[in-house]
Amino acid sequence: MISVGIADIQTGQSPEVIRTTLGSCIAVCLYNAEHQVGAMLHFMMAEPSSMELQRPDLKKAKYATTGIPEMLRLLKHKYNLEPRQFTAKMFGGASLLPTIKNNIGLENSNIATEILRSYGIRILSRKTGGEKGYKIDFDLFSGKVHCNLFGEQPQEF
Repeated sequence: MISVGIADIQTGQSPEVIRTTLGSCIAVCLYNAEHQVGAMLHFMMAEPSSMELQRPDLKKAKYATTGIPEMLRLLKHKYNLEPRQFTAKMFGGASLLPTIKNNIGLENSNIATEILRSYGIRILSRKTGGEKGYKIDFDLFSGKVHCNLFGEQPQEF
């Protein structure tokens, strides 16, 4: 079992399982069925400010615009696979705090979709939004993601 924290990226290969827990954050799961290789990015926000972007200690996995390219770079470096060789699944983006007016989860989901499409990566499924947290397990043998919204029956994607 490989755990992915907030603002974190992990890669792996079958028979490993990658796991994370989400609220308004989004998890992007990339999978290559032929090699049973995958990665998960758990990002918090769509993009860094221009000031943050200039910092040498920028935590790339915190943002979709820097985290997705970094995840693809890691997969290329470790497994020599190109973006077009992966498919994607997305989870999270819940609205857990009703007092916050802008929908961070929706913004995160939209930007991740746009970035994945720009790389030619097909999104096979997604479970985003709602008002409950998510626990997901990404099985690198099958490519299936077991998604459990808190208080509900698990689903498989």
